Amino acid sequence: MKGIRKIPEKVKNIKTRILSIFQTRLTDFSGKIIRIIRKCQEIVCGNVQILFKEPNQIQKKRHQKNHPISIYQTRLTDFLDDAISFVKRKIRLPYKTKPVKVNEEYITDKLPDDQRTAFKEYINFHGYLGNLFTLNPSLDNYFMNLQLKSGYEPQQDCDFLNLNNIFKLEVARCKLGRPHFNSWIDEINFNESLRAELGIESKLKLNERSYKRNLEIVSSSLNEYADVLKQECRDLNLIRDKLWIWDRRFFECNCSGIKDKQTGKFSDPDAGHYVKKTGKYSVLTGTGYTDTGFVDHLWGLPVYWGAVGANKNDNTIFKETVIDGIKCIKSPAKKPILIMSDAGPDSHDSNKLVLEYGIIPVIAARENSVGEIIKTDEGDCFRGEYIPREYHRILGRLYDLRTIIERKNSNEVVGYNRSEMPNRGIDWARCFVSVSNITALLTALTACKVGRYDLIRAPSAFRRLSV
Repeated sequence: MKGIRKIPEKVKNIKTRILSIFQTRLTDFSGKIIRIIRKCQEIVCGNVQILFKEPNQIQKKRHQKNHPISIYQTRLTDFLDDAISFVKRKIRLPYKTKPVKVNEEYITDKLPDDQRTAFKEYINFHGYLGNLFTLNPSLDNYFMNLQLKSGYEPQQDCDFLNLNNIFKLEVARCKLGRPHFNSWIDEINFNESLRAELGIESKLKLNERSYKRNLEIVSSSLNEYADVLKQECRDLNLIRDKLWIWDRRFFECNCSGIKDKQTGKFSDPDAGHYVKKTGKYSVLTGTGYTDTGFVDHLWGLPVYWGAVGANKNDNTIFKETVIDGIKCIKSPAKKPILIMSDAGPDSHDSNKLVLEYGIIPVIAARENSVGEIIKTDEGDCFRGEYIPREYHRILGRLYDLRTIIERKNSNEVVGYNRSEMPNRGIDWARCFVSVSNITALLTALTACKVGRYDLIRAPSAFRRLSV
């Protein structure tokens, strides 16, 4: 008897439904699932196969632009937009907002009509050097009071030795990019236009010794005067204290860089040797100091600064700066929400120190770091255990703001020629850094008062002489 032929079983066609990795919200999932259910009502659910499609295979036309799904979206709240809106309430993105508009009556009696018209009508007009001091009378008031308290009286017909004029001259030296004292003193003595711009009436000659002596008196009170300017910036909405960014910048001192064989120290005992790889075949090296401090994320204005020997490492400098910077905060409202830094001071101790002050550390981690490391789309790494989950999705956008402090450093090197100090000692290094940052604050305040927000961070603003 012949074998019975088996009837082949009918193969069921498997229908494939594709879900995109760009589905990052609940509505993206619900819409797809509803359409799948509607099409699959007449078939068995086991016949439905769901596949994930790669990003480069997804159709180009999408009704809504979404971000790729993150591996950290493991909770229901991670798929909602509440995390993004929460951060937007804490930090303004983008980083620039309009400052408070200054009443025009404030500058009516301080600037001539032609200058006020030029600031409004001509975008290439960047103002004059004298505008820095005319529109910021706090400089004259503070240093004249300091002179009265100290009991200092300059010689007759030597108004350039007044403490307010000495500091004006030092700010002008920073603005004009004059690196050395001797050439600057010669310019003061023989440039009558410069004296007229600063309101100096004396025709006598200034010597370098007197200039440095009075500047040393002024330097002891620069931080206190800077607090006055920073408060004025906060009142005008130029500083918001939401996000502080840290970095350091090297500058040389007037030192040969050769250690004494007997003492083993440089001719400047406070200075240190600095070495940093800046490229594949280039290395930055020298003897001097590094400035350290925080800038506010809004307009890149400095909120705290200091100077240390260049031989110290980033971890030590960062922790010292955090401790000293938080101590200088007189009001809890001025304490930032986040502190950001590059991977230089990356360590568990640095992150824990920032957390002890109730501040979130956004410190870049090295690629070979061990632990809960978050890697953004741009390749930047962070230590996730120190950063709240609400910030994980926007760490890349937050870290983009770190370029603000790089622009500030570039302005000081290129715009103000502040890559070398003309003297020695840690006290002179602190004075050197303070003058640079106060000049930046005066520039921002003056630009805001004349209504030219494009000049707030411009080193070329308020540099020319009007006469």
